[in-house]
Amino acid sequence: MEDMFIGFGSNMGEPEAMLREAAYRLVCLERVRLVALSSMYRSEPVGPQEQPWFINGVAWVRSELDPRKVLEILQGIETRMGRVRSVPMGPRLIDLDLLLVGERVIQEDGLQVPHPRMHSRRFVLEPMAEISPLARHPLLGRTIKELLSELRDTKAVERVGPWEVLGC
Repeated sequence: MEDMFIGFGSNMGEPEAMLREAAYRLVCLERVRLVALSSMYRSEPVGPQEQPWFINGVAWVRSELDPRKVLEILQGIETRMGRVRSVPMGPRLIDLDLLLVGERVIQEDGLQVPHPRMHSRRFVLEPMAEISPLARHPLLGRTIKELLSELRDTKAVERVGPWEVLGC
């Protein structure tokens, strides 16, 4: 079993419901075990500003699955939930990112772990620090708590409140 961190985001439709649905699909329909779930956070968009603010969160899961398979599962959930990739960093129904896989570094075509921008994004680090402040970024050698304290990102991120996976 390997620890993995998954980032969740949505700013279309009913974002909080989209995060709950994606978490349900991941935890109840796939072979991953939920360890912890951050609060939901409302965050200012990165990229085009003419879009609604996002709701974000992070799940800490454990799985025996290969990281490539987990990425395929995440992309499949996005597709089944109606995500269409059109505008980079634009509005989206659901966005699922594989952020960390233990202390592994993976640089393959279509799969980069740790996520290449996670260390510079408050909307990732805030929820991640809530559930695992001592998780370590394997390339930077810094904990999530340290990365957050050193962060220059000034985009607003506000805690909305708890969320939970719908019953399996």
